[in-house]
Amino acid sequence: MTDHLFGTDKKFGHTYNGRYHMPLLPGEQGIKSGGDWVPYGLTRTTNLVGAFAESRALNIWEQEQVLIGLALSPSLYEKLVLKIHQAQRDGVDFSRLRDFPELRLFLSGSPKKEDDCVVGKAKQAAGANEAREQGTNRHTAWEARAATGELIGTPDMQKQILSLESLLAENYLERVPGLSERVIRNLRMDCSGKFDDILLCQRSGKLKLADYKSKKRKFFTWMEVDAQLAIYARAEWMLSLDGQSYEPGPLEHVDQEEGIVLHVPSDGERPYLRRADLARGWRIAQLAREVVNERAYGKSAERHALSHYVPPALKDLEKTG
Repeated sequence: MTDHLFGTDKKFGHTYNGRYHMPLLPGEQGIKSGGDWVPYGLTRTTNLVGAFAESRALNIWEQEQVLIGLALSPSLYEKLVLKIHQAQRDGVDFSRLRDFPELRLFLSGSPKKEDDCVVGKAKQAAGANEAREQGTNRHTAWEARAATGELIGTPDMQKQILSLESLLAENYLERVPGLSERVIRNLRMDCSGKFDDILLCQRSGKLKLADYKSKKRKFFTWMEVDAQLAIYARAEWMLSLDGQSYEPGPLEHVDQEEGIVLHVPSDGERPYLRRADLARGWRIAQLAREVVNERAYGKSAERHALSHYVPPALKDLEKTG
């Protein structure tokens, strides 16, 4: 299909410029010129719950890794200096980088090419992305296990997968076929996302929303995890397997109080399970939606139009006097 807003072919259930491209629901209105997709795309669930991210420590760590990477990669540092000197010669105002997209792309990249910029390459040189790549690799192997039944990856990766499967069996949990890596749409939160698994508890008969996490360390905060799983669990719709329409989502089927986190450390340590508090997570999700809405309003043309101070009329002053 061709999205006339951007002039490119897109697939439903995929993200473009950080937003999910999703089909319309029955009776839902698309763009004026036609089209069967949600205009402008939908916010990613992870971006929505990130409204409450405690990111200061993470930002400091990333700055440290970039500085270390530049020190460890002299050629990258030289390239950076050359580019900055050229920009100075061309009259670039470094306080207004938004007005110089080419330089900004060189420095900090884009969502699709975040590893090709100076910041990304510096972090690679410092080894900051290694854990992320290891986690992605293990997630891919877990996804393939559900889709094909194959055990793929290095011996250490396969060992972790088998260990996780044994852990689920010990806890009377099993993956439900066809309910892995499914894209949801949550209407109340106006967002989309992809959950990893729905598990059947053999003892209680309940279905549990489960998400795969590969952090090496314990979670510093559970706010985002609880909110993310709650949004998935309360999603009214999910994309059909052929990716062209919708079918009922987890809302009417999974446990709304408790989700399960499959914690598989990227350094190869033994997997373990953790409980997600979906009731509290839903309250956090609602607050996050309010924060995102208020941020959008604060930058809107409507709010800017109200920013001009209008002195009170003389008659108003007489009334208050």
